[in-house]
Amino acid sequence: MLQGIEQIFDNITEMITGLKRTTYQEKFETFQAEYGYYFEEMSAYMKETENHEAAAEAVGIRLMHAAEKKCGNRRGKLDGRTRSELSLFMVYYIFPSILKQGGDMETLAEGVLKVSRKTLRNKELQCADYDTIYYGFSDKILGFITRRK
Repeated sequence: MLQGIEQIFDNITEMITGLKRTTYQEKFETFQAEYGYYFEEMSAYMKETENHEAAAEAVGIRLMHAAEKKCGNRRGKLDGRTRSELSLFMVYYIFPSILKQGGDMETLAEGVLKVSRKTLRNKELQCADYDTIYYGFSDKILGFITRRK
């Protein structure tokens, strides 16, 4: 299940740096084009299992093991900065990608969130869909900050 998923964590610092409305849209579309098949595989796995909560937790464990393997130090441990970057990466890219699959993917997102909170030591971590994040960015028009509705 999810063979080679470690590669989605290749350039997380670049992906979370300098996010604005337009850059986030471009980076998210690129992320979806490159790694969208992993989320389709997660969706298919959830559809074929009977116990969705256990399957969601299994996917979360696999995802966090991949993150620790790719981003951890020699012993596979995550330092504070890396945990913070991974938290942002999860919120901006992983959770919206999961929720974009539709159907019963909220269960999967909750399972991944539960495991992520433990691994990243961040009890306040939340998941959101793409539209919520995208429309949360502010625009600057003639130096004034505005929000789109």
